[in-house]
Amino acid sequence: MNQRLRMKFRLAFTSFFLGILTAFMVWSFQWVMESWKEVTFDMPGDVTVLRMIEGPQMVTEADEVVALEELKAYLRERSLALIVSSVGDGRPEILLYDPHGVVSWFPRGNPEDSQLAVDEVYLFEGTYSERRWSESRITPLLPKGVMVKGVIRAPRRASDLQYARRIGGDPLPPGQYTINTTDPAQVRQILALLYRMGLIPQNVQIVPFFIYAMQNPLLVITVFFWTAGSVVAVFYWSLNLRGRAREFGLRSRHGALPRDLVRENLVGGLPGLVLGGAIGVLFAGVLLAAIGQIHLGPDHVLTFAGAAAASVVSGIATWFVALYLTIRIGYPFNHVTR
Repeated sequence: MNQRLRMKFRLAFTSFFLGILTAFMVWSFQWVMESWKEVTFDMPGDVTVLRMIEGPQMVTEADEVVALEELKAYLRERSLALIVSSVGDGRPEILLYDPHGVVSWFPRGNPEDSQLAVDEVYLFEGTYSERRWSESRITPLLPKGVMVKGVIRAPRRASDLQYARRIGGDPLPPGQYTINTTDPAQVRQILALLYRMGLIPQNVQIVPFFIYAMQNPLLVITVFFWTAGSVVAVFYWSLNLRGRAREFGLRSRHGALPRDLVRENLVGGLPGLVLGGAIGVLFAGVLLAAIGQIHLGPDHVLTFAGAAAASVVSGIATWFVALYLTIRIGYPFNHVTR
């Protein structure tokens, strides 16, 4: 009995440190997600970011209108969305064409009504334009003739941009173009249509989330430490299980199956795994708040819950591997003596 109690204590003690590593890994993944959403304006899926500038080609206004309508039709047929954000000079606005409503922060409307798309804008909450409009219904930074439809929360990368509106019939300006595709053929077709509108690419950046995450040093380091910690825990628990080799051998000689022994010890170790992992996650949260000067509020409850769940799952998986290696592979029970 004392041997089993010591094992449960070791499980809880080791799971405490695994919980800390798991919590840091979950938080780093969340920060990478937030950073990625800033790059993509919360656009779902992998995206391509185009920095478009005015080109040397001569185009007429009629050619621009035809090319714009073809671009909208192309995006609509392939369930794509386009976000055009102002960069440098120009209006502090975001233009958006989202016929299938894939961009969550922008209200879904009727993309076919071009006149409505030009006349209605949504102010970003907390901006200068939103405050002026709420105080006096004056919006000096908006185009003439537009109507404020409402106030929405700005996407993460809005910075000092003031409002958003749907792409209508006006020519598209230079700026940053974000589309939710990395297909080379689709990107080439969109660039060809933009070229017919007098724009050329200054920079093309393909942003698949997996590559973006793998290039993040914080996430890579935390995943490495979590992996190394899990491997060390497996070896540590396996070495401690050697002391029970005689018990496992005797029980197997009297009819106990290896899978039954694995299941019994797996269930028996759950209290220590859960307790140690949960305390480790809470300790990591307090440590993070103290070092990073972060105020822990209700918004962090979901992160704590996810980290705790991940810690318990990783602890159980690690304990299972240690049991499997020790009971089913590591020891030939039929050679254990009395």
